Amino acid sequence: MVVYSIKDIEEITGIKAHTLRIWEKRYNIIKPERTKTNIRYYTEEHLKYILNLTLLNNNGFKISQIAGMSDIEIKQHTSRLSNADQTIEDQLDVLTIGVINMDENSVNVIIDKYIEEHGFQKTMDVLINPFLEKLSTYWISGTIKSVHEGFISEILRQKTAIELQKLKQPDPKQKKIMLYLGENEQQALTLIFLHYLLRSKGMNAILVGFDLNIKDVLDAYQIIEPDYIYTIINQEVKDHNLDTYINYIAKSIRQTTFVISGFLMNSQKNIPDNCLNLNDMDTIIDFFSNASST
Repeated sequence: MVVYSIKDIEEITGIKAHTLRIWEKRYNIIKPERTKTNIRYYTEEHLKYILNLTLLNNNGFKISQIAGMSDIEIKQHTSRLSNADQTIEDQLDVLTIGVINMDENSVNVIIDKYIEEHGFQKTMDVLINPFLEKLSTYWISGTIKSVHEGFISEILRQKTAIELQKLKQPDPKQKKIMLYLGENEQQALTLIFLHYLLRSKGMNAILVGFDLNIKDVLDAYQIIEPDYIYTIINQEVKDHNLDTYINYIAKSIRQTTFVISGFLMNSQKNIPDNCLNLNDMDTIIDFFSNASST
């Protein structure tokens, strides 16, 4: 069981510890557990409740009102808020609660409404990317588990696939950009969104898959014959050191440019002549935009 200190709750929910103590004392609204040495701690159920409480309080409900509500009434009110016009902060809170509870309907309502009003790209930039950054805090505290990541990842994959289907097919005469992720890499959402961005700008980008070994990559290269290959390397490469991996692929793809991003590339001093290390998303998009137009 994951447990939280009052400082953890403060960092995750934004409610000051002093305010939380007042609510506990004045309204008996939250009853934290205590250790044998009388130190208070909070459970996952406490965290879910406090997130709901915060959302309702930010939308005009007084703490005294919430204190008198049943659990069912609280869920009903927070569910209604998923369909209402809200600030981006409130929408992030609803998404957080939805993911923690694995409430697919609530998550879909928020994302679909934002896409309808603002378009997919703005939804990713303004809503989804800040939300994923927020979730990284919860990873550190243990609030979000791998099952939660899989849950939201699958929803976002589906959304992106739908939006990709709406785009015009690229001109087959354009230069080809092959995208892939190697074994053990966990940046699927980043690559999926990059694929969408490149395609939305009319580029001939082809996403060939995830968790690919070197043979898979080179098989795809032989079939597609791309002008550029792009990947992200954040994890140690399975069965190879990084230099060997990069050099082997670079040599095998000859005149094709191998564009690489990722944390591990920060320490790479010498890379083959047909390799580029680009870590900023805007720089990557600008590079491919310029390359495709030449």
